[in-house]
Amino acid sequence: MIGKRFDRAMVMGVAGAWLALAMSGCANVGQQSGQGEAASAASGVSAAGAIGAQGAGGAPASANTASQGRAAQAAPTSKAPPLVYRVKRGDTLARIAQRHHCSVKQLQAWNGLKASSRLKNGQVLRVASPETVQAVNAAAAAAKAAAATQGASTAQVPAATQAASPTQAPGAAGSASSPVAQAPSAAEAREVAQQVTRRANSVALAWPAGGRVVEAFQPGETRGIEIAGKPGDPVRAAADGKVMYAGTGLNSYGSLIIVQHNKDFLTAYSHNRKLLVKTGDIVRQGQQIAEMGDENNSRVSVGFELRRDGKPVDPMPYLPQGRG
Repeated sequence: MIGKRFDRAMVMGVAGAWLALAMSGCANVGQQSGQGEAASAASGVSAAGAIGAQGAGGAPASANTASQGRAAQAAPTSKAPPLVYRVKRGDTLARIAQRHHCSVKQLQAWNGLKASSRLKNGQVLRVASPETVQAVNAAAAAAKAAAATQGASTAQVPAATQAASPTQAPGAAGSASSPVAQAPSAAEAREVAQQVTRRANSVALAWPAGGRVVEAFQPGETRGIEIAGKPGDPVRAAADGKVMYAGTGLNSYGSLIIVQHNKDFLTAYSHNRKLLVKTGDIVRQGQQIAEMGDENNSRVSVGFELRRDGKPVDPMPYLPQGRG
C-alpha cells in the first residue's frame, strides 16, 4: 500500500537509496560480470537522484535537475564502495576479505577461485556482490541522466503542454481510455527526450491501469493513489517520458519504475510483478511498461505517484474523469 512506509525511501531519491544499498559492501554471495563496467560505474556515482532528496528540515527537495545539482553539491558526499581490487605483493584472500568487509568464501565465489588458487601480483579481484555492482551502476546511470538533463538548454514549454492547468477539473487532461501506444520511433524518441529537458506548468496524464482506485491520495499520509487489478494486468506510462529508474532495489516499492516527463513532473509505478522497460528507455503515453503484481504489497495493484518538483501531489486532477 502507498502509506507512510513509502515516505522514507521516496524522499531519499533513487540514486541515494541505491548508494545506501551499495555501502553494504559484501553482503551477498553471487557471480559478477563485467569488472571493467563495475569499476567505471564506481567512479561515476553521484548523489543525484531521480526523485529528489529530503533536507534536514524534512521538506522534499525539487525533483528537477537544477535542484538535484544543488542538493548534490550541498549534501556531504558518500564514497562508493570499491568494486574491484588489484592484488599487491604479500596480499592474501583473508586480508583482502577483511579489508573489504566480506568473507573468503565470498571472494572465491565472485572470482571463480578454488581453495587452492594462488594470488598473483597485479591480479584484479571483484570485491563486491552482484547486488552492490547493480546498485552502483543504477546510481551512476541516474546521475548521468540528471547531469545530461541539467546541462541541456531550457526552452519554452509548448503551448499545448501549458494549456492544462494543475487545478483543472479531473478528466480535462486526457481521455478516459488512452490508446495503447507502441515503443517510440527514433524521431519520436528524440522529441520526447527534448521534452524531458524543458520546464512545464503541468502534465497531461492518462490512466496507468484499468482498475478502480482503492486508496486515495491523502496529504501527509499517502504519496499517491493505488489502483487495483489482476495479476499481469497492463501498467502503462501515464505520459510520454524517459525511464529514470526501473528495478527492485527499494524493498518497500517492489518492482518500481520512475518516468520523468519534463523538468518539473515525474510519475512512479510500484508493486509490479514484471518490468517491461529499462532505465534510459523513452516511452510514449499508453505504452505498456510493466505487469501488475503485489510485490511488497498486501494486494494486487499499482501504486501510482505524481511528483512536482519532488513533492507528491494528488494525481487525480491530472487524470481523465469517469474513472475511479
